Amino acid sequence: MKTTALRKISFLLTLLMLANTALTSCSDAGTGDADSVSGDVSSEVEVISEETEPETEEVLTDNVPELDFGGETVTIAGQKSDGCSDISSEEITGEVLNDAIFNRNAAMEERFNVSFTEPLATDYGTVSAAVKATVQAGDAAYDIILNQLAQTSSDALNGNYMNLNEIPYLDFTQRWYPASVIESASLNNKLYLMVSDLCISYVGQTWSMCFNKDISTDMGIENLYDLVREGEWTIDKLKEITSEIYIDINGDGVRDEGDRYGFTMGSNGIDGCKGAALLYGAGQRFMKINEDYTIDHLLGTEEAQKVAEKFYELNNQAGSTVFTGHSYPLYAMMQQVAVFAPAQLHHYYGHARDFEGTFGVLPLPKNDTAQESYATLCDAGCNCISVPVVIKNPELTGALIEAMSAYSTNNVVPAFVDVSLQTKVARDEESVEMMQIVLDSRVMDFAYLYCGWNGWTWQLADLFKDPGAYASKFTSKQKVMDKTYERMIKNFIEE
Repeated sequence: MKTTALRKISFLLTLLMLANTALTSCSDAGTGDADSVSGDVSSEVEVISEETEPETEEVLTDNVPELDFGGETVTIAGQKSDGCSDISSEEITGEVLNDAIFNRNAAMEERFNVSFTEPLATDYGTVSAAVKATVQAGDAAYDIILNQLAQTSSDALNGNYMNLNEIPYLDFTQRWYPASVIESASLNNKLYLMVSDLCISYVGQTWSMCFNKDISTDMGIENLYDLVREGEWTIDKLKEITSEIYIDINGDGVRDEGDRYGFTMGSNGIDGCKGAALLYGAGQRFMKINEDYTIDHLLGTEEAQKVAEKFYELNNQAGSTVFTGHSYPLYAMMQQVAVFAPAQLHHYYGHARDFEGTFGVLPLPKNDTAQESYATLCDAGCNCISVPVVIKNPELTGALIEAMSAYSTNNVVPAFVDVSLQTKVARDEESVEMMQIVLDSRVMDFAYLYCGWNGWTWQLADLFKDPGAYASKFTSKQKVMDKTYERMIKNFIEE
């Protein structure tokens, strides 16, 4: 990581350039080509002035007062996956998301008189082990943790993290905290993890549905964007469109990945992550917590069973395949093996930018037209915010989480969504509109947030596995899930 002095110089240089260069609006940002940056310093600055941190129509401000922490060092630990990190960038590169994160951290150093040290940015298991070891040793090594949701929820229930309601300056009524998470993550006034716009992976790992627009146009498939707008984009409609799409491309008379299909779930079929996203998209939830802290397992309802059977049929119809070429279903769409495939938004950013064809983005399908709105989940692999029970300064931690979240709302998220996704990745204006519908429809509830590695998410693959067996498999798992979630809730209601 660059030194604090060099970081401040780069930040001030960028501000100077911005002062003399008119920035484009959100809708027009990102017209420059960041990939063409050479090693020449003047070229690098030129690109930064064009693309770094697009303007937003409304600048939101936090309520953190003026604070001076006297040059205190700040150390963050967090998951780094798919080559990107929510928490740091080493230098200005001309790539809009990277530079927005760099400038955010530089702005925090300047504002609070702190110095960010080299973060622990690695896999979630290593981060988890490091936090556990420092907590047990009473060592205040880390000020903020941004680690994987599934791992964090497990660690929180093992006593490694503080109740965020006890951290000063955190204002969960602000827009940078998703409303659905605020309503769901706290129980008995205890809150061990949270998502904010500081977690760019909460945007990136949001599930959507992609389709190969070139093939759909050639086949005369109806306007899918209009279906979404009219509320007609449902599981049944997806089944109807894809069921008859099968072409023996290689002519060998065998259904294999050399052919073309209507739909794919990828090499893993309906696994826990995609299964949870599709269920939540279809209006289902894992469970309900009653006022007396007893639970109702909503996956056991007749409606949930009907939805699961629809997805089983979709995944096993003639026009669907288990694509074995790559774990990402997106690749099946790009290689014209399948027309439709579920994909996370960062898959487009990380894997489809160089795709020469045309693809479209849709929300996940609703259960039926009676469902009021579209819905989706962010994958449990995304990062969330937590604070170790051993920290050196709660004021420092709270001020930084709040201020970094606000800055990210104004600058980092627009850099990712408006520029990186919607300008650089989307192939048509309709997909930009659809991406916004996807982002606006994200939901999470307590049972998903605190699922850890033992909850319902990890049972779904088995529930979906065999036709007609959903009800019996649910019953066989219910007692274990009762105990699993009762233990979770016990952590919140015991003093």
